[in-house]
Amino acid sequence: MITVSAYEIPEPGRMHLVQRSFPELAPEDLLVRVHRVGVCATDLHLLDGDLGVAYPLIPGHEFVGEIAAIGSAAARRRGLRDGDRVAVEMLLPCHNCDQCRRGRYNLCELDDRSVAAAGRQYGINIPAHTPPGLWGGYSEYVFAPQEALVHWIPDNLSWDRASLVEPLAVAFRAVDRAGVGPGDSVVVIGPGPIGLLTVAAARARGAGTAVITGTRQSRLDVAVRMGADASINVRSVDAFAAVKELLPKGADVVIETAGQASAQEESVHFVRRGGVVVLAGACGSRVPITFHQDEDILLNEIDIRGSFLSAGGFEPAIELLSSSELHFEELITHHYGFADVPLALSHVRDREQGVLKAVINTTTGGSHG
Repeated sequence: MITVSAYEIPEPGRMHLVQRSFPELAPEDLLVRVHRVGVCATDLHLLDGDLGVAYPLIPGHEFVGEIAAIGSAAARRRGLRDGDRVAVEMLLPCHNCDQCRRGRYNLCELDDRSVAAAGRQYGINIPAHTPPGLWGGYSEYVFAPQEALVHWIPDNLSWDRASLVEPLAVAFRAVDRAGVGPGDSVVVIGPGPIGLLTVAAARARGAGTAVITGTRQSRLDVAVRMGADASINVRSVDAFAAVKELLPKGADVVIETAGQASAQEESVHFVRRGGVVVLAGACGSRVPITFHQDEDILLNEIDIRGSFLSAGGFEPAIELLSSSELHFEELITHHYGFADVPLALSHVRDREQGVLKAVINTTTGGSHG
């Protein structure tokens, strides 16, 4: 019997390597051999038990790979074949509910109803005991049934660059939720991977001015190379005064990616009257957010919008990664082999060695570098 190795979280606080059987495929199924999987802060929240999901599970939702096997019907319908390079969206939408039919499949109603049971999100809430068990990117292979959203990746993308498709798709979702268009001024809060990619996505949508705020100068420097006109280190200057100097009326759009309650509260102070604030950073816990409704929101007619997951973002993300001369690989500061998954999580948790984005090569052993 052929087996597949995967890292499983059996319960909060523990992770171990397990073996799964190589699955048999129905005509509409396909199997992806994972080449790269990005480490996300959400993976740590899952390990810590912060998200209230069912265990055991295999984490990892930022994965790309090649088709190892594909059913005949899936090959015809998708126009794919063995060996094609692909990215798989993290959500398995039903394609039939009201939200899916409206194009907002990230809000699939089936996912709402089934989180406590089967779950619908790769690497997040599909329990490992759901057949065939390969539902996360911290694995040699991932199973993709008929409802999976699978995107072809062109050959000119390196595996490292391609590993940024999912987080860049999240950034495009936030930018498009804000309605960023030509000439708009945009302030991004938080120079983590999503924030840096949001700068690039905003520029791709035609933003006239892009400003980013944060606390780590090394990341702010990267933001300028991602297309930011200015970066503001909030540890050394007054962020509100600095934004006002650059944008006297405030920004047309503010996108918060820091995942901190304080940053979300501050976001309404950077935006102009009648502007848009998008909250895209997940806090990982039930932290209350407080706004002064009259002076912060009502009197200025500020639109506050949430942005969840990456619906509609994969196509522009793949296009930008394929065509842009930006050095996206600069965001990937740490590479790990499959045997180094626990080490990678430890480094990301402790922010050791200046880690910005960690990526695991699941086709190699231990190769941290």
